[in-house]
This record gives sequence, C-alpha cells and structure tokens, in this order.
Amino acid sequence: MKELFERLGCSETQAKIYLLMLELGPSIASMLAKRTRIKRVTVYGALDGLVQKGLIETFKKNNINYFQAVDPNVIQQIFDQQLEVEKNFNQQVHKSVADLQKIKEGSKTQIIDVKGIMKYYQGEEAVKTLISETLDYPEKMQYCIGLSGYHVLQVEGHWKSYIRSRVKKGMKVKSIQADTVEGKSYKKKDAVSLRETRLIEKRKCPDDGELNIIGDKIILYTAEGNEPWGVKIMNKKIARILKKLFELAWDHSQQSGCDEKK
Repeated sequence: MKELFERLGCSETQAKIYLLMLELGPSIASMLAKRTRIKRVTVYGALDGLVQKGLIETFKKNNINYFQAVDPNVIQQIFDQQLEVEKNFNQQVHKSVADLQKIKEGSKTQIIDVKGIMKYYQGEEAVKTLISETLDYPEKMQYCIGLSGYHVLQVEGHWKSYIRSRVKKGMKVKSIQADTVEGKSYKKKDAVSLRETRLIEKRKCPDDGELNIIGDKIILYTAEGNEPWGVKIMNKKIARILKKLFELAWDHSQQSGCDEKK
C-alpha cells in the first residue's frame, strides 16, 4: 500500500488522510485533524494536494467545506493514464534515439562541395552516392581504370543495381583491369554489362581504387579499408589529359598481348 501512494506522489500524511476518508466518508478538515492528531494547517495542505492529484473531491454543505475520497477505481484509471503517457514517451524516446543515431552515422558520411568544381565523399553511403551520380550525366561513354574492392565487398548489391541502370541508360564502358581472378570474372560479364574490358599485368594496374572519366568529370574512389572515400573533379582540361593517358594505356594493353592471351 505504501508503494502505491508513493507512486501517486503522495506524502505519508496524504496517504493517511485518504485512507481515513475512505472509512469516514465525507468529512471536514477539523474532524480529520482531530482523528489523525495532525495540525489543522497541515491537514489543509494535504487536502489541497490530494485534490490536485484527483484523489479527493470537495463540496459545500450548509456553507461548510466537505472532502470525500474518490472511488479506489479512480486510482486504477490514474495509473492507466500514467502508463499511457509513459508508453507514448517511450515511443518518442525510440524515435529520438533513432534520429540521434542517424546524426552519428551522418558524421561518418560526408559530401563536401568545393565551389562546384570538386566534391569530396567520405563514408560508404557517400561513395554509393558518388557512383550513382554518374547515371545523371548525359555522356554515353565511361572510361575506367582499376577494380575497386567496392565491387566485391558488402555493397555488391548496390553495384549490380548500378550496372543494370547504366545499361538501361545506354552508357558504355571501356575498362582496363588487372589480370587477376577478379579482373577475369569482371571481363566475362562484359557482354551483358555494355562494357569492353582489357587486362594488363597486375603490377601495372591499381587494384585498391578506381578512376573513371566521364565527359569533363574525373571520379576517383576506393572502398578498401575501413573508410571508403572518393572525389569528383569537374575540369575539362584535366579530364582531357587523363583521357589521353587512358587511351595510351588502352593501346598499350592491346600491344602487350596480355589481353589476347585470355
């Protein structure tokens, strides 16, 4: 019983007065003070608190203030209301914690735009965004060097979805890859991936990152290690320089005969 009243926020005096009024029925303050041997001023204070808590009601009779304890079932209703409030608050807590978690995760996913000429991408989700953005470009040809671990790690599902979207868009790819198991597997899917791949010696090809050239955009990213990151540069001159270097490597891959052996 004591815990019940404590949970209602009642003092020991308030609990004593409520229980007494259940026995006596409608009572006046002086009677309660006499029966409990508590000072009348203290009884009035306790009665005011009980009224505020909804545990007693007050009415006048012959111009005298009477107090009456509410039915005990009302206490159950009070607790039910408190439980409903707690349930709603708990739901709000879960939502707030989820929002805080997003903020925390967002701190690891950064996309920084530098005056519209360069964008920096940090975190797995940011790298996904970097790659997906290439589908928005009007160009129909993409030049690629290097097979990033992005293709074979946990984001492989996203990579497959990206290829389907690129093929549907009609964007072709010329790709130079290392002569490795992964590179050979990559090349075998050229026909269905709207792609042409040439293999070169592993020591001459980057295998922990990828460089893409699309129009006047240069895209470099890696998913190796614990912190994927990438960068996009929008510059016609640099793109033209890198495209010429790509063409040199492309021609060399054919002359070397490495690709023809496969």
